[in-house]
Amino acid sequence: MLAPSADSDPDLDIPLNFSMASLDPIGTPRRSGSLASSMNGLSATNSNGNVHLAGLGGVSGSRFFSNGVRSNGVATPPIENNGSAAGLYQRFEWLKDKESTKDKLTEEILARYAFLEGKHDELLRQLEEERSNRSTQPSNNEEMYRSYMHRMTEMLNREAFMLILIDGDGMVFNNVLLRLGEKGGQEAAKQLRNTVHEWAKTTLKDCPSDFKVVARIYANVNGLAETCRRAGLVSSPEIITDFVRGFTNSGDLFNFIDVGPSKDRADFKMNAEFKLHIWNYQCRHILFGCSHDNGFARLLEGYAFDDEARSRVTLLEGVKFEKELAKLPFNKKKLDGLFRESKINLTPPDLLTDLPRDRHDSKNSFNPASGVFTPASRTPVPDTPLYSPKTLPPPGITTPAPSVRGDLTRTNSIASSTAVSDTPAVAAPTGGTRGGGWANVARASAGLPLQDLTKKPSDAKIATGPVIRQNKDGYRVDAHMEYHHDRVYELKKMKYCNQHYIGRGCCHWNSGNGNCPHKHDTKLSKDDLKWLRVVARETVCKKGASCLEFDCIYGHHCPYPKMTEGSLRGIGCINGESCRFAKEMHGMDTTVATILRPEDLE
Repeated sequence: MLAPSADSDPDLDIPLNFSMASLDPIGTPRRSGSLASSMNGLSATNSNGNVHLAGLGGVSGSRFFSNGVRSNGVATPPIENNGSAAGLYQRFEWLKDKESTKDKLTEEILARYAFLEGKHDELLRQLEEERSNRSTQPSNNEEMYRSYMHRMTEMLNREAFMLILIDGDGMVFNNVLLRLGEKGGQEAAKQLRNTVHEWAKTTLKDCPSDFKVVARIYANVNGLAETCRRAGLVSSPEIITDFVRGFTNSGDLFNFIDVGPSKDRADFKMNAEFKLHIWNYQCRHILFGCSHDNGFARLLEGYAFDDEARSRVTLLEGVKFEKELAKLPFNKKKLDGLFRESKINLTPPDLLTDLPRDRHDSKNSFNPASGVFTPASRTPVPDTPLYSPKTLPPPGITTPAPSVRGDLTRTNSIASSTAVSDTPAVAAPTGGTRGGGWANVARASAGLPLQDLTKKPSDAKIATGPVIRQNKDGYRVDAHMEYHHDRVYELKKMKYCNQHYIGRGCCHWNSGNGNCPHKHDTKLSKDDLKWLRVVARETVCKKGASCLEFDCIYGHHCPYPKMTEGSLRGIGCINGESCRFAKEMHGMDTTVATILRPEDLE
């Protein structure tokens, strides 16, 4: 046994003097050394209770071990202070347990290291394989991505379309198309589709060549029809209804939608459709017809400063853009000749004071405006119409009458209008008092004696053969005819040749040249012939109110009902400013004052 050093301080904690060779990497004694060799420095407890170790000074047992815990907080084996064999054995058992725990920890660390080393090697191998595959061909993921993008691009470009939204209550098609009824609706849809196609191809970028055109017009159809009738644009509301049907039936993607009489319902529909499609990629562009209504400015202002939205919208112009709409920074487009450029006026100009109007072209609506019913004159027409008051002598002054078969003979067939220029039925006054020559007639007649206009013609003047009835001014008065609306309307649609059935005969049909476009080979009943005379009466006679042909089948004054509202009340007809019958042929005195027979003109 080694004795403690004389100069050692028994009050200091001094670690055991194990050699570094006998310690493992974490500082615990190796198992290979014997307990006696590693613990041979222990000595008996001295009289002060100190334990003496070899090479170490006296150490206070109370300071080195205190209930198994060192004073510095490091765990130590519980040991009896007397240094008995039992205490030493207890310490030995404690060290043996710690060695076992250490070995288990070391084994676990080694096992985990081996596992991680294997994973590391596997990842290195996979990385090398990826590098090798990329150097020879694209990866499967990249191919899948490219294929997916290709399919998505095809889907987005499929069924691309242009959307046309129009407020039909204010943006109205032109008068000519409206008066054609169902055919006019079909023609309007055709023109709209073709115009938009051409515009898109030359204006829009990246637009597929096979894009479709979708058109939706919203309007209160009944209200629009009645407005057009009251303004004289059409003779009957049914013409507008036919127009709407023709537009809708022109294609699967064209719809003229009746929204009913509620105010602003068309606006709500258009706003909803606009918001639904503005960001729809397949909707490549929106043509928005709203130039008449400032209310749409509220909707458009929300997109005015979005570059992408502005590039996807073009505002269509019918009437001139309202002030708020004109300021918006959207592109604007006018489809020339397709829509009215002015709002519908429910107060047409006075027929007796304003300049002549354009003719009423009604074709499918079978109004007197229909040019196909009016034969063209082969003789030059003077600037002043033959039936103008300027060309008629004042009452009481007679002029030689021309021969019935002389220069006044009219062209026998309506088809002649294709061979010669079609001269107007009414020419504008060339001078004098405004309103034509009526003022001159009034001045010329001022000194004449008054006539009793309340007297009815005597029974002797009631004619049974071919006669010409004239009023007191010498203007021709047509005999009253019955009217059957449905039958007359059906006969108009059939396009029978008036001259062939009830006139002098169609020269083209008789000569066999086939130039007359109307029907000749259908046998008509007696009633049909009667209603066909009504159809012919709605066509303006080229000779006007001065016509002296006994067998003339055409109209010499307007046969349509008089206007009951506005400035035309009582003198104008329901066709308003667009009626082809001249101003002088409206509100004319139809009281028969004179009856002419053929012998009177010989």
